[in-house]
Amino acid sequence: MEYDTTIGVDVSDRTSKICVMRKMPDGERRVIVETTCATTREGFAEAFAKFERGWPVVFETGTHCRWMDKCFKMLGFGTIIANPGLVPSITKSNKKNDRNDARELARLAIADPAMLHPVFLRDEVYQQMLRFHHARNMLISQRTQTINQIRGFAKSLGHRIECASTEKFHEVSRADWPRELEEAVWPIMGTLKTINLKIRAYDKLIARLAEQPEFKAMVERVRVVYGVGIIGSTVFIAAIGGKPDRFGHSRDVGAYLGMTPRQDQSGDTDKQLNITHAGSDIVRTALVECAGVALMANAKDTDLKLKGLRIALRGGKTARKKARVAVARAMAVTMVALLQNPDREYIPLSEEGKRGFERYNAELEYLTIQKAAKKAA
Repeated sequence: MEYDTTIGVDVSDRTSKICVMRKMPDGERRVIVETTCATTREGFAEAFAKFERGWPVVFETGTHCRWMDKCFKMLGFGTIIANPGLVPSITKSNKKNDRNDARELARLAIADPAMLHPVFLRDEVYQQMLRFHHARNMLISQRTQTINQIRGFAKSLGHRIECASTEKFHEVSRADWPRELEEAVWPIMGTLKTINLKIRAYDKLIARLAEQPEFKAMVERVRVVYGVGIIGSTVFIAAIGGKPDRFGHSRDVGAYLGMTPRQDQSGDTDKQLNITHAGSDIVRTALVECAGVALMANAKDTDLKLKGLRIALRGGKTARKKARVAVARAMAVTMVALLQNPDREYIPLSEEGKRGFERYNAELEYLTIQKAAKKAA
């Protein structure tokens, strides 16, 4: 859609810069209004009372974008929400300031709104699910850091704490602790117990929300993929906003989640780079954990497992990491494909996959014999 007049808003916590830009008959883009208002509903209502309702409001994603979108729509304005990570003319400008940013947003919306890479906002129920996952991950991170620090204290005294489970770490017997650690560390164990209880509480909240109509059918659909549990399925569905059809092809979800390699190709040079890490970190983490389950030695044979084993066979820690990411990306593609086509049958291990495992086992046996021969020599 083309616009003759747009409203660019650069948002800060306390105040926001507003720029109204119009495309003149001769093609020139001219600023007709520039002002500042408080970043509140009242402030926007007062500032926008003078503007025509047909003018779209352009602003970037961020902390305030959800309530601002609702506010502008209640005032009768359409909205365009820009993805700042894909607008280098703003993020990498040598003259970056609030006024110039508001002007650039308004200018790009007049020239071509697609240059703003507009994003859509999830419905509240999906955003609530992501909040649960963010809070849960924060507690898990806190628990991990605390346990690592306690283990570090123990190692500095030449003592090793034998407990493989993070969930039961706080149950380690006090008699097994060095006396030097009791006063410094033992009070923290109660904190770990509290964190575990809160994590379980969030697990219950996530499971309860997953029973809602917006989630239930989709969660059941994607959990047929081996390795995907309640955590991986709910955070994935929440991240895509419950709209698998937003992807023109199921493969597009890989780029959306930042699990495709960055590109830097020019002429004969084509660099091999890391993944983009775009999108949500917690979704990538959850999917990589699901991939780890699917790649376990005692996991059942699936096409996804074969894909990861072939990559990991190249050897080294880097290959194993690449295998998990590749399987995680394939899981996401599979889940979107299943959601887009509810009638599609999911086959965990195809006939080609069975033959692939036979070839893989034969190759693995050959490599094992070669390594043994080299070691004996």
